[in-house]
Amino acid sequence: MGRMFGDNSMSYFIKDVVVSPEYQGKGIGKLLINDMIAFIKEKTPKGWKFCVELMSASGKEVFYEKLGFERRPSVMFGAGMFLIENNI
Repeated sequence: MGRMFGDNSMSYFIKDVVVSPEYQGKGIGKLLINDMIAFIKEKTPKGWKFCVELMSASGKEVFYEKLGFERRPSVMFGAGMFLIENNI
């Protein structure tokens, strides 16, 4: 299962990529990411750049690096950040 959202133009966030443990290592996650990137390329006007962000589960960073993603924090792009808060 893969889930992402974006502006149908140049900014996207991959929220989830989930493959059951018994099916991991068979190329399914790669297929999901590549399908999402193909969708983004189809929606992005020719000549424009697009940005895809995600928060990797701990220990899964290498999977995304193999697909071209870079770890954050980085000198050029700053730290990835998130907030988890209970709305009481």
